[in-house]
Amino acid sequence: MKIVLIQPDTLIGDALENLIPRETNAQLCRIKIGASSATNDDLEYTLDFSDRKLLRKTILSEKPDVIINSHLITNSKDNPTKEQIWNVNVDLNDFLITTAKIAEVHYITFSSELVFDGKRGPYSEDDLASPTDYISKSLLARESSCKQDLNLITLFRTTKVFGYSSYDNLDEVSEIYVYLQTGIDVEVKNTVISNPVWNNDVARAVINACERKKYGLYNLGGADFLNEVYKVRLISKVFGFNDVDINAEDAPEIKKLGLVNLKVQTDLRIDFTKYESALQVMKYYMDTNFRILSI
Repeated sequence: MKIVLIQPDTLIGDALENLIPRETNAQLCRIKIGASSATNDDLEYTLDFSDRKLLRKTILSEKPDVIINSHLITNSKDNPTKEQIWNVNVDLNDFLITTAKIAEVHYITFSSELVFDGKRGPYSEDDLASPTDYISKSLLARESSCKQDLNLITLFRTTKVFGYSSYDNLDEVSEIYVYLQTGIDVEVKNTVISNPVWNNDVARAVINACERKKYGLYNLGGADFLNEVYKVRLISKVFGFNDVDINAEDAPEIKKLGLVNLKVQTDLRIDFTKYESALQVMKYYMDTNFRILSI
């Protein structure tokens, strides 16, 4: 099996890049969307989405069996413009759907729990979306494009993804870890209850979908429903910050997000990892690689 992975330097892409060679016999081709550069010997490309002809030609030349697109904007942390958000979340996705149809191959991509407003979570695959801002509306448009042909597409809707990154992407856990290192009291406001999902669990669901040729919409949410305060307490415990004072406050309205994951557990045989157990694995990776995190 040949897999083309779009944007390997995301948290999901990173986990796929690590697990696919270890757990499958698939050959992996990695394509990063950015300023174009020369082809590397290990099937890596950096291609500009504005040159769509070259991007499509490159993908088709690899003769993939599966195209996985992990490129997604789900927050405004890096201040993306509306044009950038739509370009990544909608236009690139539509382009890759068409490319997969031309090649007659399996297309796999991702959306987010953010298509919901957080009033009645956790949400199932059958619940109606209720986007609240531009990013969530773009994610719903992405889902709508995928749902036009779910006989050939697998769409994974995820909660907030966390996990170790060899690309030094700072996920929520790493950001909290960096703050804990300062020794300053932590001010935490509970604004959301959800079930964050480990990037390794996401990757295993994707691998199983590839191997079992499973199509359709699947929710990927972790084993534990947590608020921000409890997450900080678990991170403090696992990473050994026992003397940090956590000052907790509840927001006037706490969003109830999160995703029900029974369908993916049944169809793809995925057992989701407990949050604390995933943190222990992350700590091992970070200790082993002598990583020094900084914001």
